[in-house]
Amino acid sequence: MTTTIDTTRLDTARDLERRWSAQQTAYIRHRSERFATIARVVADVCADVAQPRVLDLAGGTGSLAAAVLAEVPEAQVVVVDKDPLLTAIAEDLVPDRPGSSVACLDLDDPAWVSDARVAGAPYDAVVSSTALHWLQPGALAHVYFELADLVRPGGIVLNGDHLLYDEVTESTLLGIAARDDERVQAAAFGSGDVDTWDAWWDAAESVPHYAEAAARRRETWGQELHTPPPKVTLGFHLETLRSAGFRETGTVWRYLDDVVLYAVR
Repeated sequence: MTTTIDTTRLDTARDLERRWSAQQTAYIRHRSERFATIARVVADVCADVAQPRVLDLAGGTGSLAAAVLAEVPEAQVVVVDKDPLLTAIAEDLVPDRPGSSVACLDLDDPAWVSDARVAGAPYDAVVSSTALHWLQPGALAHVYFELADLVRPGGIVLNGDHLLYDEVTESTLLGIAARDDERVQAAAFGSGDVDTWDAWWDAAESVPHYAEAAARRRETWGQELHTPPPKVTLGFHLETLRSAGFRETGTVWRYLDDVVLYAVR
């Protein structure tokens, strides 16, 4: 009986992950290419490390961690996210991802760095995708400074995200990027086969064994769910990382305002 329940729960988590990836791709045209780029860079940086340690910040259901593990199967990946529902799904997917572990922690709380699930030997790589923009600029800067103490010399930070063009100095590309996003979303959602953001959350919250996690999610986020923080530029990210002590910063991949930035310790 236990095996049947576990299998059913795992199948549910896999289905939600599949639907999550589909709706995320509807918002991010080249999501798989972004993931593949991050994973390949991690593999190169960790080529001479027997068992690399990788930290996935704001990792959600662990889809980026899965891409890293596919490229670096010997890695130990710690997935950190604030959202109790996303981490509950990620924890159920751990059997699919040997080498990964999950921690529900708030990056706004400085205590996350010293949590036993995160602390330990320095990390060879820190990765993130499409989530750190939910931090207030001051909190983002604080996280970047904390990473300088978590990453080994020669280790790397990789962050993939939509970083909006400036509406005054880059207005032409701002418009092109916005129209490009609209076309991708219209094609994806027009088919009726892909969940919208709200539809996916409704589906996840309707699963009985995630009811408690869904309730904790509402308590955790509160009004913050409906109040996006101000956007910051690519320059803000790179200057902050340099100020934190990373010796090299720049971009490893870009499509319009969709960027994978890097920083080497």
